[in-house]
Amino acid sequence: MKFHRSHLVGSVGLVALVAVGFNLFSLVSPVAAQDALYTTCEELKLTEPLTLAVPATEATAEATTAAETVVATPAADTGAEDIVFLSVVGDESEACYLASEKFLDNNMMKIPAGFNGAVGVTKTIAGDIALDRTNVANSQIGNITINISEFKSDNDRRDGFIRQRFLESNQYPFATLSNAVITGLPTGAYVDGTELKFQITGTLNVHGTDRVTTFDATGKFTDGTLVVTATTDLNMSDFGITVPDIAGLLTVDDATRLVINLVAREASAEATPAS
Repeated sequence: MKFHRSHLVGSVGLVALVAVGFNLFSLVSPVAAQDALYTTCEELKLTEPLTLAVPATEATAEATTAAETVVATPAADTGAEDIVFLSVVGDESEACYLASEKFLDNNMMKIPAGFNGAVGVTKTIAGDIALDRTNVANSQIGNITINISEFKSDNDRRDGFIRQRFLESNQYPFATLSNAVITGLPTGAYVDGTELKFQITGTLNVHGTDRVTTFDATGKFTDGTLVVTATTDLNMSDFGITVPDIAGLLTVDDATRLVINLVAREASAEATPAS
């Protein structure tokens, strides 16, 4: 696919603080449209503690290897191009954390004792994607920026603790995924409406810390709308985040799930011939 990657990602910084609003259909509310497009974070709420399948150090090594492989072996150029440039629609997208909490009786958050699955959601997301419909394996994803200072759960006190003491999103308000590469997409033309499974590997920056991270993803492009769901499990401590433990009244597992549900539609960008 002959276009400059810088053209794809160059506008991201200008919209990092903006969640773009756009209804899927003029007669359908954003919430109803969103529900039809993907499984929401609330529906993915953990019902038991999360266990990482691979230790974080091993996962990072595997992710680095995958990234290097993609750079070394790009998909073949078929000659013809049908590239669609898409921008993330913030109002219909969401990013969230899914965490495991354990409470004792009479805790300060007034949550029943025992296990609790916490979900925090933000809808301030920006980013760009280039879909090569002629050879889908050549598709690219630009930097994705998420305002994690806007994480909202079902408990304001939890949100305050996260912003001020643990995630410290008052100080580190954005999470970014940069230098992302995609593996697992088939070569050849894309057929609208086909759901594809693939992986996205890039540099995830959270809490001022960079780590190479791999997301398992699914995506489908239908009637001009691209929907991508990307999920990864990680340890908070790997990003220098203090794992919450408040006097034993509340403990949180280090292992956390990050889910990104992206809805993207065609942007005004055009392909730039490679020099």
